[in-house]
Amino acid sequence: MDSDSDQKVRESLQSNRSIFRGPFRALRHRFFRWFWFGQCISLTGSWMQVVAQRWLVYELTGSEALLGVVNSLNTLPVALLAPFSGAVADRFEKRRILMGAQITAASIATLLWLLTSTKLISVWHIMLLAFGLGVVRAFDVPTRQSFWVELVGREDLMSAITLNSAVVNLSRILGPSIAGIIIAKVGIATCFLINAVSFLPPFFVLLLMPPTPVSSRQSEPLLASLKEGASYLLANKVVLKLLLLIGAWSLFGGQFDVLLPVLADKVFGVREKGYGFLAASIGLGAVLGAIVAASLEVKRKRGLQVMLGSAIAISGLVATSLVKSFPLALLSLALVGFGMVMQNATANTLVQILSPDELRGRVMGVYSFVLVGIAPLGSLFYGFLGQHLGAPNALVLGAVCFAAAASILLLPDKAIRRLK
Repeated sequence: MDSDSDQKVRESLQSNRSIFRGPFRALRHRFFRWFWFGQCISLTGSWMQVVAQRWLVYELTGSEALLGVVNSLNTLPVALLAPFSGAVADRFEKRRILMGAQITAASIATLLWLLTSTKLISVWHIMLLAFGLGVVRAFDVPTRQSFWVELVGREDLMSAITLNSAVVNLSRILGPSIAGIIIAKVGIATCFLINAVSFLPPFFVLLLMPPTPVSSRQSEPLLASLKEGASYLLANKVVLKLLLLIGAWSLFGGQFDVLLPVLADKVFGVREKGYGFLAASIGLGAVLGAIVAASLEVKRKRGLQVMLGSAIAISGLVATSLVKSFPLALLSLALVGFGMVMQNATANTLVQILSPDELRGRVMGVYSFVLVGIAPLGSLFYGFLGQHLGAPNALVLGAVCFAAAASILLLPDKAIRRLK
């Protein structure tokens, strides 16, 4: 039987089917389309802030380890709050939660701009504000992930997820490239100001949207609600293994980019301008990976698609550790981005399709924990190894660890390989 969200989407769908087809079909839905374009602006600003913040920490301290510490503080609250915030997403209107997240994140970016432009900034300021932004992300990520199905329905969910991955990583191209130029020409503080302003477009789109449905305004205690979600995951081994795969990537693979300033400076000697392009190359590969993943969906071999994405990402990490040429590094990092998105977007789609509507927020809370909440450990992993073994050796060790975890989780399980 169709879910209520699918029925509501069909009833309210305003689309141009002749234009938005194939991997772009989720753009047929008016409010998704508007929000998607707003995200293009906002996420570009967010990536500018990521690049500027990392370069600022490196400029103030020169420490690879502190790069890992600050990056981990940006994601640590997700580890602490994700299960709770997922239950909140099931209980309250997701649109309002996202509006609050936009305003709070804009305020944090404004404060960073003020402190940096007045030269009052210090590392402890950056750490405190990074932790505050992490609290925002703890509520934003599971809410946003479970929001797509309410905008487009199950039929277009894969398209919505891959388009979201595409815009995240398109901004990963534009944001670092623009930030590298702005840091060199104008200064770091301007990046923070641009990011603060960039939150306005998605906020106003959310403001214009009609109220979205609440899947379950639950009356049971929060602890009982959390136990219900945990029981579902323990009973569904396929969903659990897909979530563990994403967690393994976050720990051993996904945070490799914390070492990009070191690669730009010490390995390739290209400084801040080259640093921006190294980060952008990951985004370019990820955009291509999102398009290919959505295009391959018609073959309905999603389980094999997850495995292929893992293999490509591992190959890219190993290649990046070996190359000595800056242009070749751009290609190998693009390969990492391609495989990362093919793996994560396809796994995300499978998790959401297999999860019931009334539990989706809690399941995506766990997804947020394994994707973002474990990332602090991944940042510390790469920061520590980069400090003591060097950035190239850290990349090799991370690739080997993730390859072992992916092999254990995916290869013995025929049910995952047969997922459609």
